[in-house]
Amino acid sequence: MPPETDEDLFAEAMGRVRPLPEIDKITPDRRLPRGHQVAGRHRHRQPSGLMADGPAARRVEPWSLVADGISRERLKRLAAGDPSVACTFDLHGMTCDMALSALADGFARAVADDDVRVICIIHGRGLHSSDGKPVLKKAVYHWLTDGPFAGQVLAAIPRPGSGGGACLVLLRRTMA
Repeated sequence: MPPETDEDLFAEAMGRVRPLPEIDKITPDRRLPRGHQVAGRHRHRQPSGLMADGPAARRVEPWSLVADGISRERLKRLAAGDPSVACTFDLHGMTCDMALSALADGFARAVADDDVRVICIIHGRGLHSSDGKPVLKKAVYHWLTDGPFAGQVLAAIPRPGSGGGACLVLLRRTMA
């Protein structure tokens, strides 16, 4: 008998595979984008001189954004304070437009500074919103995903101990 090739072994192994019955299948609510197709597709709107070095972060959980290649271990270190927060933006009491404008100004300064790697954004939990939903929090995460600096965001996670009222943003290193 001739030696079996990998293809023969694979065909033999797969010959016993049967599709799952429809009742056992789990269908995801929505599919995550494949490869480098990410939610931050508006990188062309970045101010001149700021080029994205790669794809923007994509939403992996309701309040977390992660770019391709960022490991869970890296996110754990970020949550633990490595690297430490370089600057904080407190958006409490601002309207949505005011908050996003302040965020854009602050991000422009932070991205220009090579020493800034982690930003803390205090957006609040939305407890004082008229409908009880976090308006600023939602706007901030949307801005981080699709805004002018989306290509600079490697990850955004809820800040530990903030009760969901603040997030830590890991910025991409700039190439000097």
